[in-house]
Amino acid sequence: MTIINHFIKIRFLFLFSLFCWISESQAQNINIEAGKSAAMSNTSVTMTDMWSVYHNQAGLGYLTDISVGAFHQSGFIKQQNTQGIGFAFPTKTGTIGASYSYFGFSQYNEMQAGLAFGRSFTRYFAAGLQINYLSTRIADNYGSSNTVNFEAGILSQPIENLFIGAHVYNPSRSKMNNETIPTIFKLGAGYLFSDKVYLGIETEKDLKHDAIFKAGLNYQLIDYVSLQAGVSTNPTRYSFGVGFHYININAHVGFLKHQTLGFTPSFTISYGF
Repeated sequence: MTIINHFIKIRFLFLFSLFCWISESQAQNINIEAGKSAAMSNTSVTMTDMWSVYHNQAGLGYLTDISVGAFHQSGFIKQQNTQGIGFAFPTKTGTIGASYSYFGFSQYNEMQAGLAFGRSFTRYFAAGLQINYLSTRIADNYGSSNTVNFEAGILSQPIENLFIGAHVYNPSRSKMNNETIPTIFKLGAGYLFSDKVYLGIETEKDLKHDAIFKAGLNYQLIDYVSLQAGVSTNPTRYSFGVGFHYININAHVGFLKHQTLGFTPSFTISYGF
C-alpha cells in the first residue's frame, strides 16, 4: 500500500506541475477571456457593459439596466476551465457589481469573489473599485490558502466616440502565503467609427513579464448579429467570435488561437432587466 500511495503522490505532483506550467500565463488572478472579450483578444479595458465587473469597474458607472450574466472559458485542457457569474445593479449614486469565478478542478482550484462599485461623475469621466477575496486549494491534505486584494480603474471620453481606459489589478502587491499575486496594469483606447464599427487597442503589463499588446474589432453585422476579431502578442494569439442579440439578451461565442496549443472556445450570456 505504501508503494501505491507513493506512486499516486508522484503522479499527482507530475500532473500538478504540468498543469501549473500550462496555466502560468492565464491563471493566478483568474484572467477572464470569455465570449466577446476572448473574441477581441481581451481588448476590454474601455468596454461599458456588465462584464466591466471583470475588466474595468469604471465601465459599470455607465450602466442603466440591472444585468446578470454567466460565462464559461475553456482551457487548453479541461482541468483549466473557468466558469463564473456576474451581476450589476445601477443606483442613483453609482452601480454596484458582484462577481464569482472558479478555475481548475477537484485536485487544484482557484476561486475569486469580488464586490465592485463604479460611478460616472460626468458624461466624460468614470471611476471604479473592486475588493476581491481569493482562495486556492490543493487536494489530498496539501491545504488551502486565501487572501484579499483590490483593483481599480478609470474611464474617460475626452471627445465624442473616443474612449480611454486604465486599470490596475492588485496594486497593493498582496500575497497568497509567500507567493506574490500578479500586479497587472492595463491602458487602452477605443474609437466608435459608427454605430456598426468599434476598434480598441490596449497594452497589458505584468510586473514580472513583458508587455502584451492587443487590438480588437467589433462589427455590428445586422441588428441581431455582431462579429468580433482580435490579435495579441507575447505569445502571438489570434481570435474571432460572433454575438447574438435579442431584446435584452446578449450571447457571445469566442475563440482564441494560441500559436502552439491551438484553439480554446468560450461563451457568455447576459440579460438586462
